[in-house]
Amino acid sequence: MCNTGYTLQGSRTSTCQADFRWNPPLPVCKKEVTCPRVPNIANGLHSGQSLTKFSVGVTVYYSCKDGYALVGNVSINCTETGVWSRPLPRCEAIGCEIPKVQNGKVHGLQSTYKAGQTLYFDCDTGYAAEDTYETQCQPGGIWDPPTFCLPLAVQPCPMPPEITNGNHNGQGKAFFTMGTSVTYTCDPGYYLVGNAVVFCKASGRWSQPIPRCEEVTCPQPPNIANGLHSGQSLTKFSVGVTVYYSCKDGYALVGNVSINCTETGVWSRPLPRCEAIGCEIPKVQNGKVHGLQSTYKAGQTLYFDCDTGYAAEDTYETQCQPGGIWDPPVLICEKGASVVCPLGGSSELPHSELVVVVLLQGYTLLIFLLGRLCNTLADLDTLNTQECHLLLHALRAECGQKH
Repeated sequence: MCNTGYTLQGSRTSTCQADFRWNPPLPVCKKEVTCPRVPNIANGLHSGQSLTKFSVGVTVYYSCKDGYALVGNVSINCTETGVWSRPLPRCEAIGCEIPKVQNGKVHGLQSTYKAGQTLYFDCDTGYAAEDTYETQCQPGGIWDPPTFCLPLAVQPCPMPPEITNGNHNGQGKAFFTMGTSVTYTCDPGYYLVGNAVVFCKASGRWSQPIPRCEEVTCPQPPNIANGLHSGQSLTKFSVGVTVYYSCKDGYALVGNVSINCTETGVWSRPLPRCEAIGCEIPKVQNGKVHGLQSTYKAGQTLYFDCDTGYAAEDTYETQCQPGGIWDPPVLICEKGASVVCPLGGSSELPHSELVVVVLLQGYTLLIFLLGRLCNTLADLDTLNTQECHLLLHALRAECGQKH
């Protein structure tokens, strides 16, 4: 017995002879050779569709779909090298026989016609084709449409049918004989679906199908950033419909306030846009602005300083918000209760370096202008690091000292 994926070559049984040899010789296990999946051919089928394994020697048979004939070998074999024998067969479309045109004749008559070839014909005097004077050979040997000529219609075609929201150019005519054509058009705001031209056939009937007119509509109105439009609740936008735009609080509309649905089914242009409303020049109580500008756009940051003896409560900057609002809104510098800047050391204080005693907004602090100043204060929970730096900013302005 051989392992999976290997096949036994030789006899399954062997006998030890008097000369100490095996008879027949011992078999060997060789790796099993298989072929890949069977190649498909265009417009054809094969007998190996349900198989998952193709061993050496397996034969697969080919056939063709209806309307096609097999050309070449009807089968292929899995060879000892694990590949399929060649060449593969192919399926060719069955051609058409020479057609017989009733009451007419063929142009450029050929002995054979392949699938896909087009044949042209004429009708004898007094006869006409129902729809067209050409036909095409289909796979399987069928002509489409069939070739025949009918006697000319004695009765003319009636008035062409009317279509909703449209018209045709045959309104002023009294008779419509074979071959007469009529063109349809649609009313403004509608577009034509189907062939615009129909013609009177030999049978006295109009060619089909008759076209129709459908309403021109626009897609959903485009959205604009930070804006709204009046078409949110509508599901249909006919030609001539107007949609109005507005902006969210803090933004101003720039451009046309509205757009219209045009006869081509697209919205008029250009679209308006919403721009953030800027801020006016702020007033700083007991202070001044750095780099004063005439206008400030939303998102711009303004920096300010306080007059001598004054300090800001939280920050020395403010930002212009959409809508013309500064955040924080009020820029106020408040006066400190006392600021003392001794020069040199003091025996009454724990350090001999420059010391500043500050009484500001209810805090009594000893601030040492050293490299570790703010960290020291934060460690002592006297105030947070941000507050420390704000106080230092005010002190530097007051005392003229450098950290």
